[in-house]
Amino acid sequence: MMKHLFATLILVSTLIQTSNSQSLSSKIDKLYHVEQDEPGYSVAVYKDDQIVMEKQYGSANLDYNVAITQETVFDVGSIAKQFTAAAILLLEEAGKLSIKEPAYAYLENLPRYEKGDPTIEQLLNHTSGIQEIDPYLFLLDLDWYDLLTQSQMVHAILETKQLNFIPGEFFQYTNANYILLANVIEKASGQSFESFLMSQIFQPLKMENTVKKNSSFDTIKNRAVGYIESGGVYYKTDLKSSIFNGDGQILTSPRDMFKWHQGIKYSTVGSNEIWKKMHTRAKLNNGIEIDYGLGVEFETYRGYEAMGFDGMTLGGFVSKYLYFPELDLAIFTTQNTFDDKFESQFFQLVDLYIEEDKGNDTTDHSDPVKRTLAKEELIKYEGTYLFLGNEREKQKANKIKLKGKKLMALTLEGEQIAELSPIGDHKFLLNKKVVSFNLEGEVKTYKYYDEAFEQPWLFSEFKPYQHSRLELEELQGIFINKKLQVIKEMKLVGENLMLYYRRGAWRSEVRSLSKELVEISNYIIKYIRDAEGRVKGIKIMDLYFEKSQN
Repeated sequence: MMKHLFATLILVSTLIQTSNSQSLSSKIDKLYHVEQDEPGYSVAVYKDDQIVMEKQYGSANLDYNVAITQETVFDVGSIAKQFTAAAILLLEEAGKLSIKEPAYAYLENLPRYEKGDPTIEQLLNHTSGIQEIDPYLFLLDLDWYDLLTQSQMVHAILETKQLNFIPGEFFQYTNANYILLANVIEKASGQSFESFLMSQIFQPLKMENTVKKNSSFDTIKNRAVGYIESGGVYYKTDLKSSIFNGDGQILTSPRDMFKWHQGIKYSTVGSNEIWKKMHTRAKLNNGIEIDYGLGVEFETYRGYEAMGFDGMTLGGFVSKYLYFPELDLAIFTTQNTFDDKFESQFFQLVDLYIEEDKGNDTTDHSDPVKRTLAKEELIKYEGTYLFLGNEREKQKANKIKLKGKKLMALTLEGEQIAELSPIGDHKFLLNKKVVSFNLEGEVKTYKYYDEAFEQPWLFSEFKPYQHSRLELEELQGIFINKKLQVIKEMKLVGENLMLYYRRGAWRSEVRSLSKELVEISNYIIKYIRDAEGRVKGIKIMDLYFEKSQN
């Protein structure tokens, strides 16, 4: 009797486990369902020392209806920064460099910046102050679909002579840091970047399907094509000609990422000290810890600390790797179409494996206490303000204006953005971000604090101005940056001033901002005058273009 009862209990337990497994599988299928003729996903869950779930959905190549399989490799974008960081630390362990050294010791022609010399470590943790390279492509007459090589990218980075801040003062994520680190690796190792990664990381970890893209002509087995969707139609967008190093351009699969994950856990290459350094929060000069280590980001979800990285590329790929050490659980997803739902989708997958909150979140999520200011106080902050940062996506102009009893932020065209709610000491909340005004001096300013630990955006008051036709004629000319060997031309076409670039093939309308500032889409151009008031050049971000006298 007992024997039969025991057998029955085993059978019931097995059936329950099977049912739960089938239920979990169907939930994952529902979460990542796509048609076979659509781009798709490759997803995996690593628990303890096993791949406990791996699934593929959709097509790797719509031209030939090739299904995504376990062997399909995806461009994982900035997840590749982990490999670059590990390579630097392997070189340090071998005595070839120290991350405390100034980066200029390994980078020929790196400027000796006025604000200080960034260390290799500050490149690794994005506290160097070095400006982002992405918005400078326009100044090089380049586009993301052009051939982009390491030498081109490094040359442009070296031509930006100013840091955004004193090294170590703030955190600012920039791909430029890791592009430069690739050159540090080559200098210290005497090998090519690809060769060092292959011989020191990929081959020892048996990551046999992981590839560093080196040429737009490379044949890469089982490569997924990247897509973007518009109006229900998918278009190929993968950037085969982006072949520079350090910040991305690595293709891999969930199974190879599992080998990398195991390598981190068990120090398969390098020592435990390397992985500890990578997975320790960096500190700013003031001692404040940030949510970034060396090539690794930190997150907290459901009360559990996690570490990993996101990878997003304009080429149509999105990936995310996240490891929860306390649970010994890691999730990796990758896809070959760019969309905005990937992160919510990712955490819905995490929720299937972490069902309950740990419940120890002590973060204060409450907003500062809002105050009431009289109209005569609020009106002091009115004005038209402009941000003159170097990052294209952050260049903004707005109006601060009193509407009834409320201080409002508006676009230059008068469209409402949000209310500024006073919280005291010239500070306001704008969409839950802190804005701090300075009313002293000749020009009013305010700082907008977008993210903790990052440099605030400085907005300065300016007087909007519309140039007359006579003034626009004066602004015409050919402007040359000799070091970059790039020419821009300003030319009147009818009543509009146009900027011509890419050897005159492309053009953008120039719009007036202030007496000495004009703008094209996402870029602000400042006119530089000589002692007699004649235009002698223009400045776009911090690059100077001299006016030709011919």
